[in-house]
Amino acid sequence: MFTLKTTGLTESVTLKNLPSIRQAFVVAAGIIVASYFLEHFVHPVFDWLPLLVAGGLMVAGLSGFCPMVYFLQKLQGDKK
Repeated sequence: MFTLKTTGLTESVTLKNLPSIRQAFVVAAGIIVASYFLEHFVHPVFDWLPLLVAGGLMVAGLSGFCPMVYFLQKLQGDKK
């Protein structure tokens, strides 16, 4: 996908080997974009969906526990 370059380290980054927190960012962004299109083309009630994402980000920022990462790790079968 692309190459991540940091001090003294270069590695290839794909969706398969992204850390869980970055996968959560991708999912959160996807939900926000999808809710925009759903709200515009289906029904205005989908305007509230990004608030769910914002609430999860607020919980993650204030407590250090990210519910999206928890569910993504459960889907992948991680034992972390």
